[in-house]
Amino acid sequence: MRRIDHMKLALLLIVLVLPVFNATTFAQAPAAAPSKAYTGTVTADNVYIRCGPSASSAYPFGKLALGDILEVIDEGFGWATVRTNGPAFRNIYGYVLANDKVVLSPDGQTLTVNAETDVRAPNIGADGNADASFKAIGKVSVGSMLKVVATMNGEREKVYKIAVPANCVGYVNLNFVRRSSAGEAAKMAQAVTAPATKAPNASGADSKTIAVIEEKTTQTSEIIPATDTTAEKIITEETKQETVVTETVVGSGSVELPKAAVKVEEIVVVAPQPVVKTPQMIASEKRRQTFKDLEVIWITVKTEPLASSEVGVLKDRYMILMNDSECEAEIKSVVETRVKQLIVQIEAQQRIRQLKEMRGMLDADTEQVRVLKFALEARSDYTVVGILNASSIYDGKRLPLLYRLVDPAVGQTVAYVSTKNPAQLATMLGTLVGIRGEKRYDEALRVSVIEPTAIEILTTRKRDAAINKQ
Repeated sequence: MRRIDHMKLALLLIVLVLPVFNATTFAQAPAAAPSKAYTGTVTADNVYIRCGPSASSAYPFGKLALGDILEVIDEGFGWATVRTNGPAFRNIYGYVLANDKVVLSPDGQTLTVNAETDVRAPNIGADGNADASFKAIGKVSVGSMLKVVATMNGEREKVYKIAVPANCVGYVNLNFVRRSSAGEAAKMAQAVTAPATKAPNASGADSKTIAVIEEKTTQTSEIIPATDTTAEKIITEETKQETVVTETVVGSGSVELPKAAVKVEEIVVVAPQPVVKTPQMIASEKRRQTFKDLEVIWITVKTEPLASSEVGVLKDRYMILMNDSECEAEIKSVVETRVKQLIVQIEAQQRIRQLKEMRGMLDADTEQVRVLKFALEARSDYTVVGILNASSIYDGKRLPLLYRLVDPAVGQTVAYVSTKNPAQLATMLGTLVGIRGEKRYDEALRVSVIEPTAIEILTTRKRDAAINKQ
């Protein structure tokens, strides 16, 4: 009986203690906070990367370009914390203080790190001045070997300029960073930046890391048929390319640490074939271009004086387009309007020219009266007075070269002028001249001929000049 009581007591203790044991001993650990790390892409040119998360107190030590891909390890308060890893930092540098922690090689090309030392951010706002570049952005460990780009001497300190190591950090304004696409992330995964080379350790083992990347690509194509067979519709071929990148890191102990595969999908659209133009399409394009050219000329002609503008020629060009039976309706409507406008302008132009001709005739008659009066008054001083003209008959080819002197009143020939200096008389053609000399009747030529001893120009024949201007 007592044995049964002991068993009941033990069972009761188990029932009471077990829930407490489960609640304390087997309680699950809280879930880890999600990582903020991701691959980011720069969205603008000349974006500063700074030595701290501030635009006022943290100076920049480099610039990033549009499309640069970054390894973002954290973000907060409007800033992305990025690791200086990848092609984006190929032309960005760091400073290492020249002290007993580093040893410069005899040729000045390499640094060997004897004790862990800081990598400083060059202050590009101060032209990289060594004294103004004091902010640490990372460290290099013992045994690292660094290539020296230059030696910078400040007033207080001397530093060695090196390519910025991949383990340093910088800060970029989140306004200029977006999450990368799968394709961009794959490129970043492939662009493995080798870490700083370390000197061999005591055991002689090489501690360099080797990255092995395997890429598998599958490609599928899908033809999208066109629903319309006209020349304007184009059949396109869309190709989907899927790339799986597997990256394996081999450590110093030859232990393979496979990373998660990155799956990339790229859509490649094949360029469409050029549209084959029919003769009708070519003719239509030509008409439209001709119409555009004529409209440009129309605007120019409207700004010219009507009396001298080429409205007649322009109307003929529009008429060719208007008489084309294949001309588009919207073009023909405008062309017909232009032709009507040009016809009105042509009629106005003709009236202007008629008025000018009438005015010229009146001016010529007035001048003729003046010349007659002058000639009558001058006849007493000269043997003959008249307007000197060339002769169509006595032109020096089959008959002797003579010049014709015409009475300005009736247009009758007064005499023919013989000269041994034709060039002199040629300059007087069309003018009223007075000639002194012997006038005689030539039996052979059957005309009155005067051999001048003196010739004087009395006035210019303005009537001929006015007619020539018209």
